[in-house]
Parts: sequence; structure tokens; C-alpha cells
Amino acid sequence: MPIFLNDIGTLKYGNLERKGVFGYSDRTREYSESLEGTVLLLKHENPSEVLDGIHAAVDELNNGLLPEGAKIHVFLDRTSLVNTTLSTVLHTLLMGMVLVILVLILFLGNWRGALLVSVTIPIALLIAFILMRITDIPANLLSLGAIDFGIIVDGAIVMMETILKKREDHQGEYIEEKSIAQRAREVGKPILFSTVIIITAYLPLFAFERVERKLFTPMAFTMSYAMIGALLVALLLIPGIAYAIYRKPRKIYKNKWLEKLRDKYAALVERILNNPRRIIAPVAVILVAGIVLSITVGKDFLPTLDEGSIWLQVNLPPGISVEKSREMSDTLRARTLKYPEVTYIAVQAGRNDDGTDPFTPSHFEVSVGIKPYSEWPKGKTKDDLIEELAAEYETLPGFRVGFSQPMIDGVMDKIAGAHSELVVKVYGNDSRETRRIAEEVMNVLSEVDGAVDLDIDQEPPLPQLQILMDRDAIARYGLNVSDVSDLIEVAIGGKAVAQLYQGDRQYDITCKHKEDARDTPEKVAALMLTSVTGAKIPLSQVAEVRLSTGESTITREMNRRHLTVKLNLRGRDLASFLKEAQSRIEEKVAYDKDKYTIRWGGQFENQNRAYSRLALIIPLTLMLMFILLYSTFGKFRQAALVLCIVPLALFGGMLALNLRGMTLNVSSAVGFIAMFGLSIQNGIIMVSHINGLRRGGMPLYRAVYEGARHRFRPILMTSITTIIGLLPASLATGIGSDVQRPLATVIVYGLIFSTLISMFVLPTFYYLIEKRNLVKNHCNEEENETL
Repeated sequence: MPIFLNDIGTLKYGNLERKGVFGYSDRTREYSESLEGTVLLLKHENPSEVLDGIHAAVDELNNGLLPEGAKIHVFLDRTSLVNTTLSTVLHTLLMGMVLVILVLILFLGNWRGALLVSVTIPIALLIAFILMRITDIPANLLSLGAIDFGIIVDGAIVMMETILKKREDHQGEYIEEKSIAQRAREVGKPILFSTVIIITAYLPLFAFERVERKLFTPMAFTMSYAMIGALLVALLLIPGIAYAIYRKPRKIYKNKWLEKLRDKYAALVERILNNPRRIIAPVAVILVAGIVLSITVGKDFLPTLDEGSIWLQVNLPPGISVEKSREMSDTLRARTLKYPEVTYIAVQAGRNDDGTDPFTPSHFEVSVGIKPYSEWPKGKTKDDLIEELAAEYETLPGFRVGFSQPMIDGVMDKIAGAHSELVVKVYGNDSRETRRIAEEVMNVLSEVDGAVDLDIDQEPPLPQLQILMDRDAIARYGLNVSDVSDLIEVAIGGKAVAQLYQGDRQYDITCKHKEDARDTPEKVAALMLTSVTGAKIPLSQVAEVRLSTGESTITREMNRRHLTVKLNLRGRDLASFLKEAQSRIEEKVAYDKDKYTIRWGGQFENQNRAYSRLALIIPLTLMLMFILLYSTFGKFRQAALVLCIVPLALFGGMLALNLRGMTLNVSSAVGFIAMFGLSIQNGIIMVSHINGLRRGGMPLYRAVYEGARHRFRPILMTSITTIIGLLPASLATGIGSDVQRPLATVIVYGLIFSTLISMFVLPTFYYLIEKRNLVKNHCNEEENETL
């Protein structure tokens, strides 16, 4: 007589055990349960093209392909971030370009000359775009955000100013081609070497790794390409066109106020040269102040990069059910939407279907959309909203909420293994002792100013049903360990015993005991095994079934168990926080250092790696700059003199960071690197001209005075155009401006002080050094005559 499945059990349609719930709410929709899908961008693909294709596919699905009542609603779209950042960059670039052109017209006092210099900008950008296309560098925030049109036109300014000076001095005469060529040759070498030095200043950016490489290397490529284009324009195009425009006699407008300013500058330089040693004390003060400011300034890895949205990591009481998790998701969404700045909230509770996130229903990942900042109440910031939300969530029992942003959250997960800026990992084999140490670390860190969103990433021990096999008893009954394992698997977890085919679809037929036959330890202990003789043996005869408490999650790294204390920083720089936190943990947390290890990770690792690379590469770059300077001047002392501008130029940038409440991070460090190159450029322009005057037979004192006077306008113009070109970037506050703002701030304010140093300190020290060298040579000559 046949025995069917429905004779020994109940057949019904089922589903895989549910591991998570997705809830979504906005101002018009409220879904306690829904489905979520994520589209991933393949490596090296063009985001804009892919996003356009996705939008078209979504429209096609919503307009007829999906069943009635089903609709795809996009809530987190990279397009808005891309468009916003590009808008910020374009606005900054256009403002910089317009300001640079206005400054050129103002200083040159000649619209033809100003427009001719301005031609450098589109040609340099064209060459840069061609080379970017060849080297597969996309035009985006990272590659274009810090382009300074003032730097690009510096070489053209020096060339144009030299030719224009010739025209101003001989207004009633024809200018011969040879004289223009002679003037171009005089400044061509300084322009070439100063441009090469600026490009050399960006070399450390190519040595970056990982996150910082992706952020700053595109800018280094773009600026280098643009500088190559600008150099070609300055050396090849400007002299020819300027000759065509200014060769005939014409009256040139002279900028009266600039001439008065130059005369006052020349008089001040003359007073300093008459008593040059009195400038040593102020220089020493500036040098010491720069060192002090560099010590006191806060230090971070990167500035906070605003993505225009909020991402939450939420921990709930451990061991809750999926249904309870859904209820708490409803509560969180309702309380968050109380704030008018929030546009939507999407809650991912538990684990996704592909299992890439090993979360339980006790964990939420939450996406919170916010309105454009232009629609917010005046003066309110994103940090203010985060503070309000944090206070709101504190009133919700059982919620422990950490704040982040979507993209940086994923990056930190890859770097540190946890969704936070910093982590403290406690390694050890004893789970109880490891958790005790982790809890003490968390308590100590909670007392350190700046630490927020503290939590232990792994869930605490939970009640467990343990089945301890008695191998001797199993052997006495003629059973195998696998027989017991199969019983537990089928009865409690369920096991696929066959497959059902319907067309091209395949479904597992899963066997599992009824829930009321396995919902207590006693019922599990009463499950029956069948021996080879057919005897029925209760599970309790061959195993001990008991309730206990045990670890719900065991994480390993490098084959060692560990727990992770995660935290974020708010209102404090990374370096000072780490120094205080590490000393407090060392002082207050007692543990056996032979068996347990505490290590920091996260942004701390990035900062150490980036700073270590800079500490190695920057001295090598300065050495290369020195070699270039030596080949320019042919004298060791003059190369060293120009290079000494670098530590003095440090003062302005450090002062700006301290006054604006910014930190020294990779972005501002890149700004210092660029500023050093620009400072050296001004030094080359000044020293090269003084040397040229001395070669023409002019005495040292007169050559220094006239050289400083002649180079007042070009140095002032190149510096102010660079400052004005980056001023919009230093003041920008929109999405996409965070990476470039510290960089631009350092260059703008640092170059102000660097220019003053180049105009006053450099000629004075040049005079002192060369005068001493002349005296020394004279003494040597007298000794030789005596001998």
C-alpha cells in the first residue's frame, strides 16, 4: 500500500525564513513593508551614462511592464549628488575666471593685454581636456574642483608685463622683432623653471594610496596638464601676438595708482636695504609663529565631505523578532519625519536576501533624505539637524543610533570593518574577558570630549538552545553522530528532500517538524531517532538538551577573535582625540597584555598612511626643487635662499587654518604643497631679474633695488590673480566644496604672506648674502695679491 507525503505530514506552500524587513516613508507614501533593490556601477564605467540608462529603464518598467499596482520609486539617486557637485564646481570656476580677468584689466590698465593673457585659460583647459581624455581622467569635482586660473595665467602675465613695459618705455617708437625676442628670452627661462617647479610641487599627490589617491591624484594630473598648456601659450603664443598688437607706436594707459603703490614699495625697500639686519628679528618671529601654529592646529585625515543626505546605523535590543523589528521601524520613521527638513526615510531592518550584510533584526541601516539647503530655515545647518535628531532618538527606548553618510559609511566599513569613523578592536580568545575589556573601553571613551555614537559592533551573548552529544551513548545504540545531526537539521532547521519543477521554475520540497513539536527544550529532547534495528530512541538518551547563554556573533581578523568598539567624532580633531583617548585607555583599562590586544582602526589608519607618505615624499620633492633652482641660478646660495621661502610661507596657511577653525588634513596639506611651488615661483621671478641686472654691470645695491622695483607689478599680479582665482573655492559652502575648501584656504591666505616675504624679505636677504660673498671674494683677492 503506497504511503504519500500527506499521509505523514501537512503539505503547504511556504517560504524561506524571513531575515529582514524594508520600510519606507515620505511626505506622500507610507509603507511598513516593501521591497528594495540596489543598482551597482561597474568599475571604470561612466556614471552619468549609466544613470541615464537606469532612469530610462525605470520609466519603461513603470509605464507598462510592471503588474498593475506595482511601481518603482527611486529614493536614493546619485544623479542629484553629481548634479549638485558639478553645479558647485562650475559656479566656483566661473567666478574665479571672471575675477581673474577683472584683476588683469585692473592691473594692466589695458584691455587688449588683459584679454590676450586671458586667452591662456581656454587654450590651457583645451590641452588639459585632451590629455585627460587620453589618460582616462573624467572631468568632475575631483579633477576640476581646485583649478586656479590665476596660477594658469601666471607665466603669461610675466611675459605680457615684460613686453608691455617695453611698449610703455618707448611709446613713440616702433618695436623691433628682435627686441621682443630678447625680452621673451630674458623671462622665458624663469617662466619655464617656475612652471616646472609648480608641477614638481604636485608630485607628492601621485604617491598617495587608496582613498586619498582617488581624491587628489586627478587634480594633480589636471593641474599638470593645464600648466603644460599654459607654458606653451606663454612661451610661444603671447610674444608673437603681443608683437603684432604693440609693435606700432601707441600711447599706453599707465595705471597711476599702481605706479604710486610701486614707488611707495620701492622707498620702503630702500629703507630696509639701508639697514638690512633689522628685518632678521621679524623673520625669526614669523618662523617661530609658523612652527607654533603648526603644532597647535588640529589634525585630521580629511575634512567632512557633505553628501547631502544622512545615513543611520541603529542597534536595537538583541534577539528581537522580525515582527518587533518592523514595529520599531515604523516608530523610527514616524519620529524622523516630524522634522520638516527630512524628505524621506528608508529603513533596512535585518539581513538582505543575498546575505552580504550579516545583520540580525536587531540592526537597522537607515537612509534619510533631506531638502536642498536653500530651502532650510536661515542659519540652520546639517549639524544642527543631526543634533536635533540625536536628541529625538534619545527619547526612544531601545534605540542606539549612529550618524554617518551613505558613501563614507560604505568606505569606512571596507577600511575598518565597522560602520564608523573610528574603531577600537579588542583581540582575545576568551569571549567573556574580551567583552569586559570592550565595555570598559567604551565607558572610558564616553568620557572623552568629541566621542559620539559609541557602541560595540557585535551583539551581546543571547539565550541559546544547546544540544551536547554523548558520543559513547550514540555508539552504544548503534548510531552515528551524523544521524543526530540530520535529526536536528530536519526537525528544527528544515532540510530540502526533493525538488518540484513547474515549467522552468524549480522549488525545494523542505521537510520540517511542526512548530508545536519543537517549541520547548523538553519537546526537542523527546524527538525520536531510529536505530539500525528499528528501535525508537529519544534524543535525550544520546544528548543533553539545555538552555544557556552564548555568543550570537563571533568575528575574526587574521585568524584571531575580536570585538569592535565603534565611535564617531563630532566637534573635535582626530589627532588630539586619539592622543587623549589612547592615554586614558592605557591608564584606566586593566587587562593581560600577553593574551589580549587593543588596536585602533578607521580614519586613524588612513591618516597615518597618508602622513607617512607625505613625510617621505615632500623632502624628496624639495630636494628636486632645489636641484631645479640650482640649475636656474647656478649658485648654491641663491637656490638655498629661494627655497628658504618655504618654511616662512608656512605661517600664513597655518594662521588661516587656526582662524577659520579648520584642521590640518590631507586637503590642506595638498594646499601647502601647491603654495610652496607658487612661493618659489615668485622667488625665481625676483632673483632672476636681479641677477640679469648685475650681469649687465649694475652694482649690487642698485641691482637689488631696481630688481625689486621692476618686479613689483608682475609678482603682485601673479599673486593676486592666484588669490582671487581660488577665493570663491575658499569661501564656497555648497555640496562638493568640502574637499577643496581647506586646500584653497591655505593657498589664498598663505600666498598673501608668502608674497610679502618675496617682496621684502627675499631682496633683503639676497643683498646680505651677496654682499658678504663680495666681501669674502675681495679679501681672497687681497690675500692672493699679497702672496
